[in-house]
Order: sequence, then C-alpha cells, then structure tokens
Amino acid sequence: MKGKTILVFFLCLFLIRNVYSQQLYLSSKIISDSVSLKQYMPVLAGQIIKRLDQTPKANRDGEYYGSLFAVQTMAGQYEKSLESIDSIRAVLPKLAGVSSDDASGYLTIYNTYNHIKLMQKGGDKRSDIELFKWSFPIVLDNFKGKAFTFAAEPFAYTPTGAEAEWKKALTQVRARRTDSVSLDSAIMFSQAYLQYIVYKPFLDEGKKIVYSVDNANFIVQDSVMITMHDGAKIAAVIARDRKTTQPQPVVLMSTIYASTDEVSSAKQIASHGYVGIILNIRGKYIAGPAIVPWEHDAEDLYDAIDWISKQSWCNGKVGMYGGSYLGFTQWAATKKLHPALKTIVPQAAAAPGIDFPAHNGIFTAYNYSWLKSVTRDQYNGLQFLLDSSSYWTSLFNKWYASDKAFNSVDTLDGQPNAIFQRWLKHPVTDKFWQSTIPHQHDFGKINIPVLTITGYFDGEQLGALYYYKEHHRWNAAANHYLVIGPYDHVGAGSGAISPVLGGYPIDDVANINVDDLIFKWFDYTLKDGAKPQLLKDSVNYEVMGANTWGHSSSLKKLNNSSVNFYLSNDKAGKYYRLNTQKTTGFIAQQVDFSIRKQDKIAYNVNAANLLADTLDTSGGITFISDVLKDDFTITGSFKANLLAAINKKDMDIVMSLQVQQPDGKYLSLSYTLQRASYAKDRGKRNLLKPGVKELIPLEGAFTAVKVLKGSRLVVAIGVLNSAGSEVNYGTGRDVATETIKDAKDPLQIKWYGDSLIQIPVNK
Repeated sequence: MKGKTILVFFLCLFLIRNVYSQQLYLSSKIISDSVSLKQYMPVLAGQIIKRLDQTPKANRDGEYYGSLFAVQTMAGQYEKSLESIDSIRAVLPKLAGVSSDDASGYLTIYNTYNHIKLMQKGGDKRSDIELFKWSFPIVLDNFKGKAFTFAAEPFAYTPTGAEAEWKKALTQVRARRTDSVSLDSAIMFSQAYLQYIVYKPFLDEGKKIVYSVDNANFIVQDSVMITMHDGAKIAAVIARDRKTTQPQPVVLMSTIYASTDEVSSAKQIASHGYVGIILNIRGKYIAGPAIVPWEHDAEDLYDAIDWISKQSWCNGKVGMYGGSYLGFTQWAATKKLHPALKTIVPQAAAAPGIDFPAHNGIFTAYNYSWLKSVTRDQYNGLQFLLDSSSYWTSLFNKWYASDKAFNSVDTLDGQPNAIFQRWLKHPVTDKFWQSTIPHQHDFGKINIPVLTITGYFDGEQLGALYYYKEHHRWNAAANHYLVIGPYDHVGAGSGAISPVLGGYPIDDVANINVDDLIFKWFDYTLKDGAKPQLLKDSVNYEVMGANTWGHSSSLKKLNNSSVNFYLSNDKAGKYYRLNTQKTTGFIAQQVDFSIRKQDKIAYNVNAANLLADTLDTSGGITFISDVLKDDFTITGSFKANLLAAINKKDMDIVMSLQVQQPDGKYLSLSYTLQRASYAKDRGKRNLLKPGVKELIPLEGAFTAVKVLKGSRLVVAIGVLNSAGSEVNYGTGRDVATETIKDAKDPLQIKWYGDSLIQIPVNK
C-alpha cells in the first residue's frame, strides 16, 4: 500500500529526538490574538535560532536542519533557510532511501516561498500569489518522476485541511497552564505555523498549476477496459510520456489494491522512460465481476499482456514489479508465460499454498481479515483493514474465547464467506493452489531474468524464497537474482525502508534505494543497460552489524560451516542449556488448550519489536547457549531436526532464534511456524503416532548477522495457542473443524535431547 505523507510531512523525517529543558516565552495572551501572534512569531523564531546555534557543528544533522529551516523563514532569514533546505535534501538519500534527484522535490513549496520573499525584498512589487503563479510552473517543470510527486504532494490537500491542522497545533499550545513552552514544542509549533501561512494561500492555485504541468508531460488513459478470454473486463490505468513518439517497453503492476493513486503511480513509471500501466484484478477499480483473489490472475495476465503487446505504443517488451500480492501476480503471469513478458521483479511475493492463506499448513486469522477487506468493494480495502485493526482483534479474541471451530470465524463476523470456506479445504500445496502459480516443471520453462527482493523480517519471505529455490531447482539455467536484507514486509514490498526497524538501527549500506534498483534492472533487461552494481552474484545479502553486502552464487554456498546445538534438560539459570553434544533424556512440556492463555513465542520475531531489553517466551521452552568465545556470521536459515513424542496425532510448532548481545539486549533473528504433519511433505499430511518418538524437520527464516563474542544464542520452542491462528488440538481431523471440546486431555510433549539445531555460519 502506498500511503500519503502527513501534512507536516517533514516532521516524519526529522523527529525531535532530544527533549530540551530550555523554556521559551509564549504567553496565552499572544496565542489568543492572531494579530499579536503574527507579530510575535518572528521573535519566537529568533529565540529558537539562538538555541539551535548552540548545537555543535558535528551534530548538525538532518534533524537539526529540519528544525532550523522553518524558523529561519519566519525570522526573515530566507537565504539561510534555502541553505538549510539544501542540507536536508543532501541527507534524504540516507534517511529515507530516495535518490538525490528525487530528493530535490522535497520542501519545494517552502523553497518557492523563500524565493518569493527574496524577490519582494529586492524590489519586486508583485504579490505573493502573483509571483507564485509566475514562478511555480517553471519550478515544477524541472522535476520528473518521484521528484515531481514530492514537489506536488502538498497540493493534494485543501486550504480547509491546512487550517484544521493549524488549529489542532494551536489548541495543543493553548492547553498549557504556563506562559512558557519547551524548545522542542516551540519548534514544532513554529513548523505548523509556517506550514499554515505557506500552504493556505497557494493550495488552490497550486492544484491548477500541478494539473497543467502534469498534463503537458503525460498522456493518461484512465479506466481502460481490457477484455479477457471469457468476456470479463478488467480495468487499467495507462500513462505515457507525451514527448515520446516511438514505441516503448511497458512496465506493469498488477494489483488487488485499487486506489485513487493509480494515475500518479503510472506516471511515475512513465517518468523513468517506460509506458506505465497499473492493472487491476477482476472487479477492482471499476465495478465488474466478483472479486476473487488468487484464482484468475494467471489466465487474466496472459490475456492482458497479449493486449498490451499489440498496442502501437508498446515495442513488444513488458516487465512487471510490485510487492506482496503484486509479487504473486508476477509469478502467476509466468504460469503461462507470454512471449512479451521479458522480466519480473517480485518483491515480498506471497505464494498461495505456501505462506498464504496458510503458512506451512497453518491458517492465520489475518488471512480472513485481509480477504474481507480486499473484497468488500472495488477500491483499496487494505486501508480499511488497517483502520479496523481493533475490530479484527476483537473478532478473533471473541472466536478464541469461544468453543467454536476456526471455520466459524466468518459466521461470528456476521456472514458466511464462500471464499474463506473454500480456502480452508486447501491448507497445503494441492492442485487448487498449483493452478495459481508455477509448480515444479513449470519453473523449468521460465527463461526470463528475475530479480527477487525480500527481507529477513518480511512475513512473506517464505513465499519469496520458495519461488527462488524452485526456479533454480527445476531450471539449471535460471537467470534469477536475490536481494535480501534487514527489511520488513513494507520495506521489501514497497521500498519504504526504515532506517530503524523495531528499535534496531539498520546498517547504512542496507538503506538502499529500492525504486532506483528496480528501474536500473528494467534498464538492464529491457533496454540493454548496465547491470545494477549491487547484483554481484545470484544471492546478494546484507550482513547486519557488519555494514557490508555479501554475495554468493547460490544459497548452498553461502556459508562454510555450521554451529550445532542439541536440546538439553540441564538448567542454565531460569532457562535450559543449548548443548554442543547430544544429551540423553527429554524436556517435558504440557499445553492445555482448554485454558485460553495466549502464547508469546510466535511474536518473538516481530518487526515491530526486534531489539528488546528482556526476553518473553511465555508458553514455550527456552534454551540458551554458553557465552560465545569467537565472532562469527550467521548466513542462511537454521535447520532443526526435532525429535519429539506426543500423546496426540499433530501439533503446530513455533520456534524462534535470537541472540543475546554482549550488552544484554536481545535481537530477534529468525523463526518458523510449522504444522508437524506437513513437516516432511507440504503436499501430504502425515499424522504423528501417539507415544512414538518421531523426527520433525523445521527450517527457519533466512538471516545474515555478525554475532560478536560474548553473545549467547537463544532458541525458544513451543506450540501455537493464540487468537492469531487456528488451534490444532491434535485429533488428526481437519484442524479448521476442531473445537475446544477436542481439548480434553492436555497435549503432552517430550522434546528429546538428541534434537539437532544447525545454524549456518561463516567463521
């Protein structure tokens, strides 16, 4: 999903991290009178500047200049404000992962305002609005692509909206009980005030200018209807560079997240030198056939690409990119590969039957809320999903606390859902899901270059790597590159990489410009340009903590050794010990599903909280290694051959890997969820035999991290028992139909000491 920047958008990038103790005078009397406030704001700005001038030069970073430029403008220091804006733009590539050219579009409305004031100061008699109408078209004409989007973004708002934002800031300051304000509050108040006085007079005229300049640059076809082989029609938005008369390659995004931003997205593609097309699945964007995720995309994309390839503006070459569901649609398009499809760039690609709607055989609650949200109407739906998070939490908690089966969630929500019920009958990679994406020998026919992008903390990493592994497994000549780093689903899927992820500051080299990489890839594959420098080998991964990229010809050649551990019933403080030798005996665990107490193991590897001061693995069993004596780098996926005996026929296992750093903090690295009965064969259920010691193989998520000597590795093992997924009571029946009545006897587990955990490393 592509979100808009908030009105005070620079505050998102330059948060005031330090709480200043200094207080500045700002009386209630001044605040209450608009004339007095207008006269006093330059005085307040001058006081703020004096405080900021005390900042050592070595500490004058993006935060500093983000605070400074606004008050410089209010103080009449227009030239200095322009210099501060230039400083902000210089650090944006590192902070926000945008290119230097794109960064030039940031804060353009303030840049223009400063220049207008300097012209008036130099004797120009024209009013603010007259100078704006004269200068802003010239300014906008210098920006292309994202730079243009950033420059034009403020004009998506209205004068009423700008005034509402200002009144909100004013109300917050008026709520004080003193005539003073802290320095950080004074800065944010000043920024809000400047935004108000700059935005309000220019927004209406700016909208007209943006539309005019944009219309001069692009030919846009909105709501183009493309007919499928069965007569169904799907909607597309097409943008072309008006100055280009020759046929061009097409870059296509096929989405279920229809939105009003599609024209802008198509134009961004066109600004890179391609025909930009946003294609919506059936029933989205324009009301039409029923919205059914996953099932029609493969056939529809063949028909759509066939139509595109025959248009006069297409040179016969089509590329695709996008994340999450948009990553899936690219693989769906390769199920029956059209000759015009020359390359795909799947980001954080979902793989139906592998990681969605069931993850290794386990249905999650999220898949139902996602389904309801994206099929509710022809528009986005994902925003509804996010905005209704409290509703979904309440619904799933209601189900979890009830005595009902997981397949009753839709009824509890008020209406049976045929698609949801159909999904529940297919928890693994059977023929139903095999029809939606390439399967086995299908991969051998995919002879186009592919660039996969995913992250260590991407919830769809399992799917993304499934495609990568299967392509190389079934096609010895697969031209397929992988880029993977410390990114979550949003970062890998949309390119909005966060410099701090769940409290963990990612390395500088990991903060790549994903859009830049993607379009350099398109230039390479569709225009015979140079291969992107990052792609030095098939596998390209960032080593967390080492601030470096590693490269390998295959996943199998990533590491030169492994660190092996075994489970032990020896105590290590309040935990058990990870032993380097096999141990006898077992560790017993009991899970009573009739007691509705949610486990927390499943949330240990959570992109929202990667770095923690404490360890909470309640509901599971925790094992910790001795202090490590040497540095090494974990590179790849841990593998576990768990040996266990249970008193039932099945269980849903969760396992996580963390490192306790020398400073005592815990960094989450990897995890896996696995239904035991599908551990050996994801396409066939093999129930466990009660009371029999059995091997259950698991594989964790891919990670790469430098582990320092003095650290300790932490492994937590348990059984899923939460409102976040269906509950496997172990009867051996269809888990979606089991109820709390099947809890009866608690699940008894013996985790044996010869269970092996292999962690791939480079020493």
